[in-house]
Amino acid sequence: MVRRSMNRNQLHDQNLKFVLQQIFNNHPTSRIEISHQLNLNKSTVSSLYNTLMAEGYLTELGLGEASTAGGRKPTLVEINNSYGYTLTFDLGYRHLHALATWLDGSVWKYDRIDTKGQSIHEMVDRINQYITDLQREDTSSNGLLGICFSIHGIVFNNQVKTSPFIDMDGVNLEQVFSTAYQVPVVLENEANLSAIYERDFNGARQLNSTVTVSIHRGIGAGIILHRDLFRGEHGDAGEIGQTIADIQMDAADSPHPVHAEDIGSEDAIIQRIEDLKGVDNLDRAAIVKLYRERDPETMMTLANFAAAIGGMLYNLMRSLDPDAFFLNSPLVEELPELLTQIRAIFANLAQVEMSIELTKNARLATVLGGCSLITHRVLGLDHFELNFERPDAE
Repeated sequence: MVRRSMNRNQLHDQNLKFVLQQIFNNHPTSRIEISHQLNLNKSTVSSLYNTLMAEGYLTELGLGEASTAGGRKPTLVEINNSYGYTLTFDLGYRHLHALATWLDGSVWKYDRIDTKGQSIHEMVDRINQYITDLQREDTSSNGLLGICFSIHGIVFNNQVKTSPFIDMDGVNLEQVFSTAYQVPVVLENEANLSAIYERDFNGARQLNSTVTVSIHRGIGAGIILHRDLFRGEHGDAGEIGQTIADIQMDAADSPHPVHAEDIGSEDAIIQRIEDLKGVDNLDRAAIVKLYRERDPETMMTLANFAAAIGGMLYNLMRSLDPDAFFLNSPLVEELPELLTQIRAIFANLAQVEMSIELTKNARLATVLGGCSLITHRVLGLDHFELNFERPDAE
């Protein structure tokens, strides 16, 4: 690898990003602390600091405590929340989840909007109306800074490659919204965003590699390897719901593959229990109720589900060797005894200890992951680690 030296402007831009990263990750901090952390001289840090302050990214909080050696009290600084906000929309099958966050990742507004049965064109209209309403409330200096879309499907080169639950009908979300609002627009798979959330918001920063398994209508995995999101060469990495769990032969000796999500997704569970009980129109709440009533068909189906997920985690462990697993599953969240069963199945197969935890704050995990992704883009810090976890976070 040929290492090229940076010219003066490149070095300045890099150091500017390092200073911005330090301020983002350490609320609050000071110029002297930044100088110590980056091993840059005070005059260089002051110049970079003044540039960021002039551009409106920072706000000063007053004087902090002097060091034990004495001297002047440092001026404390943090990211300026009133600079502007970002938006993340999770395009779910039944609901549109909308999250507005300030520049430091703190939540301004969250809404869940019923969109069941609506076309992508109707959803786009609803998003535009939501943005218009939000702009009326906004008092920040720069307003909307960027938009992220969470997609329940495969995303490649910032375009929706497949969308099994919503017909995109040729709609190019990046083009539509970047043209309308003149801001960066980023698209990402929802399981990948859940994995980003674990890395940046939820205390997984000490973990080098993790896999977040998202279990909803389908099954997907967000893969963090060596602190970076792994998407694969064509955006298909993590599509574990399409892996083959079994192959059944019909009377003509033709193979019929059984995919993992044919067994382990919420839709598959509901369909199986409906078939066993001869009913229809069940939902997650009904499944939870039946399980708590110790309904035999439901308990058997969910035992098979736990076994399938435990086996899937074992296969992922063998292929990816992560530090830990996270499960983003509203069903398991409501029935935590399923997590115990999944852990037991995995331990029996793997014969090793590995952390398997539920995603905290699963309701917002995907959109908060989107907040991280679009905030990185807005700040020009795509390849820098940003810590959104705050000591006073709820």
